Amino acid sequence: MPLLKPALANAFLIVVVQSLADFSNPLVLGGNFDVLATQIYFYITGSQLDYQAASTLGAFLLLFSLLVFCIQYMWIGKRSYVTVSGKSYRGDVQPLPVTLVWSVIALLAVWIAFNALLYGSIFYGSFTVNWGVDYTLTLDNFIKLFGQGMSDGAWPSLLDTLLYAGIAAPITAAFGLLIAWVVVRQQFRGKKTIEFTTMLCFAVPGTVAGVSYILAFNSAPVYLTGTAAIVIISMVMRNVPVGIRAGIAGLGQIDKSLDEASLSLRAGSLRTITHILLPLLRPAILSALIYSFVRAITTVSAIVFLVTPDTRVATAYILNRVEDGEYGVAIAYGSILIVVMLAIIFLFDWLIGEARISRSKAKNQA
Repeated sequence: MPLLKPALANAFLIVVVQSLADFSNPLVLGGNFDVLATQIYFYITGSQLDYQAASTLGAFLLLFSLLVFCIQYMWIGKRSYVTVSGKSYRGDVQPLPVTLVWSVIALLAVWIAFNALLYGSIFYGSFTVNWGVDYTLTLDNFIKLFGQGMSDGAWPSLLDTLLYAGIAAPITAAFGLLIAWVVVRQQFRGKKTIEFTTMLCFAVPGTVAGVSYILAFNSAPVYLTGTAAIVIISMVMRNVPVGIRAGIAGLGQIDKSLDEASLSLRAGSLRTITHILLPLLRPAILSALIYSFVRAITTVSAIVFLVTPDTRVATAYILNRVEDGEYGVAIAYGSILIVVMLAIIFLFDWLIGEARISRSKAKNQA
C-alpha cells in the first residue's frame, strides 16, 4: 500500500475535482437539489443572466480544487516511491489476507449488480417505443438512428465524434506526458504552480469553459467558433490533467538513474524519453488514452455550446432527442456509444495485458 500512494493520491485528486465540476449528472438527476456547477449554468443560460454570480461561484470551485490539491500534496510528501530502477530484480507475488479478499469480492459484487441494473435498463430501453410511456419492443429507434443513410440520422454525429476523439486522445496523452516529465524530472521554480494550473481545467465547469471558448475564439485574429478545431481543443484541455496525473504517477516510480545513465551515454532528452521512459510508461499512457477517448466521446457541458450543424457530436444529438421527448431514440444511441466504448476499452486492456506479459517473459528469461 505505501508504494501505491502516488496512484491513490492522483486518483483521489482527479475524482474529487471532477466531481466538483460535474454538470450533467446533477442537472438530470438532481431535481431541486443544486450544486455549484449547475447553479453556474443557470446563471449563464437562465433568465437571471448574472455573470458576476457565476464568476463568484466559479472562484469557489477553484478554491476547493486548490484545497484538494494541497491535501494530496501533503499526503504524498517528499518520500521516494521508486519501484523501477536500473537493477534487475524480480519480486514475488504475496497472497492477500482471506478477509481482505472476501471484502473486496463483496464490494465488487455490489458494484457489478448496480452496473448490471443500470446498463441493463439502458439496453432494454433502447428496444422500447418510448421509455416510461410505451414499453412495446421495437427496432424503430435504431432504424431512425442508422437506417436513413450515412448522411442522415445519427451517422454524421457518430463519425464526427469518433474522429474528434481519435484526434484528441493521442494529443492529450502526449501533452500530458510531456508536462509530467517537466514537472517530475526537471528542477525549477514554479513547477508546482504549473502542475496545479493544469488541474484547474477540471475545476472549471464545462458550461463556463464552453462559454469561455466562444468568447476567446469568436473574433480576429483567432476565429475558431463553429469549427472542428475548437471542439478538439476543448476535448484536449478538459482531459489533459488525466494524462499529466498518469504520467506523474508513472514517472514517480521510475528511478532517475535510468535517465542519467542514458544521458551519460550521450543520448539526448528526446531519445531518453522515447527509448527509456515510454516503454516503461506504456500502461500509464494507454490508460490515459482510454480515459481521454471515452471522456471525449461522452463530454456534454462544454461541447453543447461549441457544436454546430457542421460539427455535430453524439452527446449533443442525444440531448436534442431528449429535449424533443424521443427518449427511446436517445437511449438507443446511448447503448451504441456504450458498445463502441467497451470495444475500445477491451482493445486497450488487451494491449496493456500484452505489455505485462512481455515484461514478465523478459524477467523469466533473465
